[in-house]
Amino acid sequence: MTIPDWLRLRTAPGGARQPTGEVFLPLTAQQALEARREALALAEDEGALALCANACLVARGVRKGRRPFPSGKAVLAAYGPEEIETLARRWAAWNQREGLGPDLAPGRLEALKAQLADLPWQRLQWRVLRQFRALPTEGRARAMTGEDYLWCAANLLLDGEEALDQLCPHCRQEAEAGRCPVCGRATGQNDRGANPAFDWARFTALKEETET
Repeated sequence: MTIPDWLRLRTAPGGARQPTGEVFLPLTAQQALEARREALALAEDEGALALCANACLVARGVRKGRRPFPSGKAVLAAYGPEEIETLARRWAAWNQREGLGPDLAPGRLEALKAQLADLPWQRLQWRVLRQFRALPTEGRARAMTGEDYLWCAANLLLDGEEALDQLCPHCRQEAEAGRCPVCGRATGQNDRGANPAFDWARFTALKEETET
C-alpha cells in the first residue's frame, strides 16, 4: 500500500534531508503497527524492548544512503545502542515539529483538509470504507484494489438511484434536494453526498462500464 498523497504534504516524496545527511520519512499507521510487532518479536525480555522499538522505528523512519534499512534487526546489527537512541530521538523531534501527530496544529489541519478536497479518489475510498465501517489499516481494506473500490462505490450509487426510482416525482425532488441537518430547510444544493471537486461525470462513466 502506497502512502496517500495527502500524507506526503509536509515533505518531499523522498523525505526530509537532515543537516547530518540522513533522510527522515513519515510513517503511516500501518508502518507504526509493523514496527511495534517487529519490536515485540525481537525483544528477548522487557529490558530490551525499548532498544528494539527504537531500532524498528529507525528502520522505517530513517534512511541513510540510497536505501532504507530492511528491518529493525538490520539496524541493531549496524549501530550501537546510543546511536540508535539518538537517531530515534531526532526522528521523533522532527516528526513533532512537522506536526503530523494527534496534536496537529490548526493551520496544518486545514492544509491537509484542503489537499484531501482535491483528491476525489481518496474521498471515494473513504466513503466506501465508512459505509462498511472499515479502517484503511484493516486487512480487508488493504486487500482491496482500485477496481474493488470502484465496484463498491458504483453499487452504492445504484442503490441510491433505485431507491429514488421508487418515489413519485414530487417526493423524488424533495429527496434529492439538499437539506440542512439542523432545521431541515433547503440548502439549494443537490444532496449527493460528494465534495465539489468530485468528477461525477467521469465516475458515472466508470460506473456504467462496470454494468456492461
